[in-house]
Amino acid sequence: MSKAILIKAKEKENKTPNALRRDGFIPATVYGHSLKSFSVQVNAKEFSKIPHKAYSHINELELSGKDKFPVIIRNVHRDPVRDTYYNIEFYKINEKEKIKVKVALNYTGVSEAVVKGGILIVSQTEIEVQCLPMNIPDAIDVDLSVITEIGQVIHAGDLKVTDGIIVLAKKEEILVKVEVPKTHEVEAPKAEAAAATPAAGAAAPAAGAAAPAAGGKAAPAAKPDAKAKK
Repeated sequence: MSKAILIKAKEKENKTPNALRRDGFIPATVYGHSLKSFSVQVNAKEFSKIPHKAYSHINELELSGKDKFPVIIRNVHRDPVRDTYYNIEFYKINEKEKIKVKVALNYTGVSEAVVKGGILIVSQTEIEVQCLPMNIPDAIDVDLSVITEIGQVIHAGDLKVTDGIIVLAKKEEILVKVEVPKTHEVEAPKAEAAAATPAAGAAAPAAGAAAPAAGGKAAPAAKPDAKAKK
């Protein structure tokens, strides 16, 4: 399990959330088992240095340089365009109580189906598990080498985890698959298109001209109507 990161916080000042953000702080809430929730604020610049994969690990929250307690970072609300944080939730854990966390999936190995020309489609990059805080894994490995043929998939039920860890996703949920590469439609040969179009300058058939008869011979021209002559 990864080393705990120390996150420094202090009691929330009597300011609006927007005012705190302008001052370089992120409004945050601390809650957990048998704990009355309360508000704090953390330095935005310092928090931005914490890698996303550490969110599901046990970290230490230090309040005003005094109290420290183990927490998991949950529900980080941020604006991806402006790269600013709106709010953070810290969940104080009980080391003897199982919790639900999302853990990263680590795809390893080489799929023979991909070597044959298949396209690897990854549907999930993390998965939710339930376990004791001390058993939270850094990541769960997914061995791609088991996919040997195009069309095969790896389901959540195929994951191998250690004792004490329960995968909460449905067993039939697809994590990764190898598909047949998509091909583009082939355009009709230009020669065929040219044959279907009269050449430039060619005379169009005369009105009333007879179409060639079956077998390639021209059909006889129609005789004038005798009644028309007087």
